[in-house]
Amino acid sequence: MNRPPLVFLLSSLFSLVTLSAAAQLPAPSKDLVDFPFSFAPDAPGAFAAEALLDKPAGRLGPVTVKGGHFYTGEKRIRFWGVNFAFSACFPTHDQADQVAVRLARFGVNAVRFHHMDMQKFPGGIFADEKLETLSPEALDRLDYLIAAFKKQGVYSNINLHVSRAYAKSHKWPNADKLTESYDKLIDLFHPDLIAAEKQYAKDLLAHVNKYTGQPYTSEPAVCMVEINNENTLFLWSGEAGLANLPEPYAGILQKLWNEWLVKKYTTQQSLAAVWNTGAEPRGPNLVRDPGLASLNQNGSPYTIEQHGTAKMALTRVPSDHIPLAQIKVSAVDGTSWHLQFSQAGLKLKKGQFYTLSFRARTDGPKQITASIGQAHEPWQNLGLATPVKLYPDDTDQYYGFVATADDDNARISFALGAEVGTIYLGHITLQTGGQTGLDALNESAAKGTVNRYRPGSSWTPARRADWYDFLQQTDEKYFVDFKNYLRDDLKLQAPVTGTIGLGPLGTLSQSKMDFVDAHAYWDHPQFPGRSWSATNWTIKNQPMIDNPASSPLWGLAATRVAGKPLTVTEYNHSAPNEWQAECIPLIATYAALQDWDAVFLFAYSHNNQFEKDHTGSFFDIEGNWPKMAAMPLAARIFTSESVPEASLSSSLRLDRTAILPNAGVSYHDMWKFATSAGLTWQVALTRRLECIDPSHVRFTIGPDEDRIHWTATTPGTGRFTLADRHAAIFVGFAAGPLPIPLGDIQIEKLETPFASLILIPADPTKSLADADRLLLCATARCENPGQQWNDKRTTLGNNWGKAPPRIEVVHATLHLPHDYTVRPLDGAGKPLKEFSTTARTLILGDSPTLWYELIRR
Repeated sequence: MNRPPLVFLLSSLFSLVTLSAAAQLPAPSKDLVDFPFSFAPDAPGAFAAEALLDKPAGRLGPVTVKGGHFYTGEKRIRFWGVNFAFSACFPTHDQADQVAVRLARFGVNAVRFHHMDMQKFPGGIFADEKLETLSPEALDRLDYLIAAFKKQGVYSNINLHVSRAYAKSHKWPNADKLTESYDKLIDLFHPDLIAAEKQYAKDLLAHVNKYTGQPYTSEPAVCMVEINNENTLFLWSGEAGLANLPEPYAGILQKLWNEWLVKKYTTQQSLAAVWNTGAEPRGPNLVRDPGLASLNQNGSPYTIEQHGTAKMALTRVPSDHIPLAQIKVSAVDGTSWHLQFSQAGLKLKKGQFYTLSFRARTDGPKQITASIGQAHEPWQNLGLATPVKLYPDDTDQYYGFVATADDDNARISFALGAEVGTIYLGHITLQTGGQTGLDALNESAAKGTVNRYRPGSSWTPARRADWYDFLQQTDEKYFVDFKNYLRDDLKLQAPVTGTIGLGPLGTLSQSKMDFVDAHAYWDHPQFPGRSWSATNWTIKNQPMIDNPASSPLWGLAATRVAGKPLTVTEYNHSAPNEWQAECIPLIATYAALQDWDAVFLFAYSHNNQFEKDHTGSFFDIEGNWPKMAAMPLAARIFTSESVPEASLSSSLRLDRTAILPNAGVSYHDMWKFATSAGLTWQVALTRRLECIDPSHVRFTIGPDEDRIHWTATTPGTGRFTLADRHAAIFVGFAAGPLPIPLGDIQIEKLETPFASLILIPADPTKSLADADRLLLCATARCENPGQQWNDKRTTLGNNWGKAPPRIEVVHATLHLPHDYTVRPLDGAGKPLKEFSTTARTLILGDSPTLWYELIRR
């Protein structure tokens, strides 16, 4: 992971719901007890899952791809993994031995090595400031760690380019003006950067690990290699990033674009004939008072809205003879639409193409959102909602769209509440038409002067299709060439992927890899000021279980390509979200039902201080009880394949010809692409999803899926259940009907307001009804002593508190298949006491724990 996506998981469409939800969710728990972590070598005791791992890793042969899944030898293998980032990749030898044993006992059979390439040792793998030469000590530590993992049955996923900023470290021209960090975007087409990345791959992968005696190219314990983390021309901010490249990087892309056009179209006339089809000049301006003369006056057609604690002030200032509105945003509250500048009363006609244009600048790089929608209930969008990246220089922005409905009271709206600062905005026009083809006077492919796309450019469908076709082919060429280099030149035997599949065209590029990867987060932190500030950040602090329609799970499922393994190498529900106990059971269960091939939690640790005794950051799961407690059970659910896949499937057609003309609509968003094809989250919940080639035929067989249910009505009522012979899972709120059926198990009573319950056989080959020993993980909310929320419970600042963590004990009554001897366990997995159930009824809540071992009587 490098950065928060542009519009993350709780979209503006759900902001009204989630903002009102805070007051209706259960009050903070006061019933908390200390539950310290144990780092004893035999932890987690009765819950240990190391028997799932085949030792040493790679014993049966290298990892290969067969029939759309990973195999080692003739045995299929799924990976339940974690991420190591920065100095976590370079521990001492003693630390390596200890953490390898701990991960194996918690059921982790793979580690993804991430952010190794950002800096010098000890935080990174390099020995020099230019980030070229590998550090011998870093390599030794990495080698020993991978060897220690191999011994314990833990595979390694090696990431190549993640966060090395080669252009900056070599002081290339204008490298400091690149809008994307870590050479993203430009390294996909810059020949010198590609060469540098290949050299790094050779230095790392061809190097012989003295502790295993193998180079990583032929190491059977290397389960996969990733070429370039979260980096594609279809990146979240890729369109703006490509449009705002400084020289010489812009010139390289411009040359490639024009050469591509010359190759496709032999003459200027043939290019013009195709592109000019559908061109339409712009009509009169529908915006009243485009000069802003009435700003801040009674009767002005312009309005401002301020919601929550967000504040701004508005004045009119001249700018190059064009008056602009100067908007000083003095306070934001994490919701962009809480500050709006708009004009209503506009008349739109369904099916008509319109162009919205305006001039804008900011006092520093900032993002706003421009949209066209109804100025009345139900406030639906009418065809345009786009993020706009602004810079200190004046820019004229153009955004074309087709009106989705007739409306006599539409409005232009600018959402300005993303960041504090000053925004200048004016010369606003809304006009019919504006689709442009080839400008024959100023554009010639042969001369290299055909302009590249800028966000909002009102191009004809044919010109748009060619641009996206060029991007996809350029994107695919980079990844295919790099994969061939690894395979043919370096003789790498591990499966290779390029990057995550973003949008239908980005996923099409990744379909040429050995497997396809995806990432997702729920409630990723947002940073109103400086990126990744340790003190100035917010989360929504909302439960995903209450918001199934906006869950990122469906987008992950839509990224799967038929015939290819799907991996999710980054997933998390960010701490300190109070409902994060939902994270592990939801992703493990859904991944099993979708028959995915790997899930990696992000992250285990961002440093080599592994024995974390409390939660102190957004993503590290070590020290985080709601996540670590569920890990050994989730490993059994996912890696053992005991929970069968969903019996029905639905397919998305990856038909590039159909995708290209409107590729900008779902540029980076696979779920948006899926919903445009008619899929719903309800279908994604119960059916396996995959993308297919247009010529591929998919038959579905089997009964309707009835093991899994997800309901949510009002805030604080969401519930997810899995009723399977091999697993009974409940995640959600007590509010709602009882009992809660879970197949052979039933929740008769639930007194804790929110809970996550996972009940599985200790031996995954057994069913719940037949097993002699069951394992129960019952988690709820958790916090640290001294942890300090703000009034809205949306940030801790830097006040994460200290150890020992305090857990909310789940109070519930379960009806079981048999009677059992029950052992509540401590943080090491050791019995606290022992009691027996009667009448097949288990009452939880008397012991300060979240782990129970049940032995059949």
